[in-house]
Amino acid sequence: MLKRLATVFSGVYVPVFPDGDVVYLQAKDCVDGVRADVAMRTLSCSKTDKNLLQKGDVLFAAKGNSFFCVVYDEEIKAVASTSFFVIRLKSVEVSPEYLCWYLRQPSVEVYFKTYQAGSTTPLIHKSVLENLDIPLIPAGQQRLIVEISRLARKEKELQESIIKCKQAILQQLLMDSIK
Repeated sequence: MLKRLATVFSGVYVPVFPDGDVVYLQAKDCVDGVRADVAMRTLSCSKTDKNLLQKGDVLFAAKGNSFFCVVYDEEIKAVASTSFFVIRLKSVEVSPEYLCWYLRQPSVEVYFKTYQAGSTTPLIHKSVLENLDIPLIPAGQQRLIVEISRLARKEKELQESIIKCKQAILQQLLMDSIK
């Protein structure tokens, strides 16, 4: 179970200040990785100081129609909003990248959909996340899975880019043929 491997806690609600010194990460800032450069800011205070993110924390978006996660790997002061559960590993048995990969799997998504609460804005309760079984495999195998997954995403991006280029070339050839 995840609660054996990690501490899970909620993000915080703090007011935003454009000139703040702490990045305030919301779900929209983390869809395809952490985008601290576009995130809102807040001011340092006791609440932010005790909830500062650490490298390797996994941010799990527990509210909304799609549950997703990212690994926080930044060097800047940041806190997660209440849209997230922060998963801080306390065991070296699992890497943050592998955990994040696992949490994105379709079978795990089915698990979350089965136990989600709320009708207007679906959400996952902390206990549902903490009680999820995480398959423990050797570190080398975890790294391999993460790398293969990364390469598969890159391949998909390249294929989509090639398709767009082919479509543009074809469209231009067709337009040129009617001139």
